[in-house]
Amino acid sequence: MDPPVEEPVEKKLKEDLTGDVIPNAPGFTPPTPNSKNQLKKQKKLEQQLMIRKERRRQEKERQKQKRREAAEKGLPIRNGPSRKDLKRRLLKVGEQENPLRIVIDLDCDDMMNERDMAKCVKQCLRIYTINRRSECPVQLHFTGIKTEGNIHRVLKKNDGWENWHLKYHFDETHLEAFDNKELIYLTSESDTVLESLDAQNVYVIGGLVDHNHHKNYCHDRATKAGLRTARLPLGEYVDMKTRAVLTTFHVFEILVRVAEGKSWSEAILQTLPPRKGAKPKQAGGNAKEDKAINGDSAENQEVAASDNESSNETNIRASIEGGEKVDVADEDLGKSNVSVTNVLRELPTTENNDEADR
Repeated sequence: MDPPVEEPVEKKLKEDLTGDVIPNAPGFTPPTPNSKNQLKKQKKLEQQLMIRKERRRQEKERQKQKRREAAEKGLPIRNGPSRKDLKRRLLKVGEQENPLRIVIDLDCDDMMNERDMAKCVKQCLRIYTINRRSECPVQLHFTGIKTEGNIHRVLKKNDGWENWHLKYHFDETHLEAFDNKELIYLTSESDTVLESLDAQNVYVIGGLVDHNHHKNYCHDRATKAGLRTARLPLGEYVDMKTRAVLTTFHVFEILVRVAEGKSWSEAILQTLPPRKGAKPKQAGGNAKEDKAINGDSAENQEVAASDNESSNETNIRASIEGGEKVDVADEDLGKSNVSVTNVLRELPTTENNDEADR
């Protein structure tokens, strides 16, 4: 048998009998400590988390106190539906045979930095709130979440995210969760316009927040997978000052409003923020009517001008026959010259008058 291999002396010095590392052992290099700025940031982050939890607790106590005071005065406790009513709505969606399904594609862990991931999860929170408060909630799916990935880690910072009434798909993309023939990926680069919503289809919205750094990423990805693509009918119903690229929750809110029974124009105008400068698009019929109205007004102006010219000629003729001096204003000089010329042509000359007298 070969003799046992002895461990290096430096490794023996690092550990004592209990197996703990000895910091002062010869040859041991201690780990690099965090810098002062990093320690300050960590401490500040911990304080912010504690303050956030305390504020949330105080806000809950304030709301309870307001409800108690309203109940004592005989006033309604709340204006909108209660949380229990909202939960019942979402539970009814799961019981429907053929609900409208909308998917948020979160398979983009490696495409975003820390700040953009926080914005992505914040938009997911807003999407859940919009769906929860909608009169006609849809069946909501979050797909492509990697277990213990970046988005999963940011999700854990939100208390109660596990209790949200939606369907999480961990380590499963929309391509694996649904039939590819049912999927329609919504992208602004698509040539197909989405005219109506069909419960037979599954509408996918990309959850990537990249500030347009990765152009056409979602469209190219959907095209390579052989999926159908479509875009919202923004240009068909509204005029905008900015480009027709919306955030994830804006696209979702427009779809939910249309599912509630509103028209595309109403849904878009009620959802888009004022900075987009969205205005309803004029229909072709209105443009023709405006053109016809403008044409009528032009004809009326021509008729009025001809009437004014004839009246000027009448006044000038009367003045010349009466021997009066004709005064012409500067602004009417061009028009009056024409009237005077027409009158002089019609009036008999002096020679003709003398011959008539003889």
